[in-house]
Amino acid sequence: MRKSALTALSCAALCLAGCFSLDKASMRDGDGEHVLARNYGWALFNCIPFVCGNASADPSCGCVMFRNDVTMEKVQARLADYAAGREIECPVYHNADSIFITLFGFPIPYVICYKEVSVSATLKGGPAK
Repeated sequence: MRKSALTALSCAALCLAGCFSLDKASMRDGDGEHVLARNYGWALFNCIPFVCGNASADPSCGCVMFRNDVTMEKVQARLADYAAGREIECPVYHNADSIFITLFGFPIPYVICYKEVSVSATLKGGPAK
């Protein structure tokens, strides 16, 4: 019984884990780079952070619990750190919130909520070294 409960808890944590990503692609003309910084996570009652991606500059773990890193400020800071003095052009911002649990087709608000923030931008001056 104890082993099955631990397995179920581990599976639930994996399904609800958050993620921070910094995806990069070189521009076709070779003079710049397109970057997408994104973080998502889960919150209880839409105010208590449960688990999210670790947006710190030197993460020791991919996700963190009970800390709110799903903020535009933290994602922008990571993008600015990666840019390292290069010019950031054409930023596009995205925020998303949604309710996770529905019962008989009706949403149960603010029990478990999904949150996501992302910034997409072009960096001029070639890829990072």
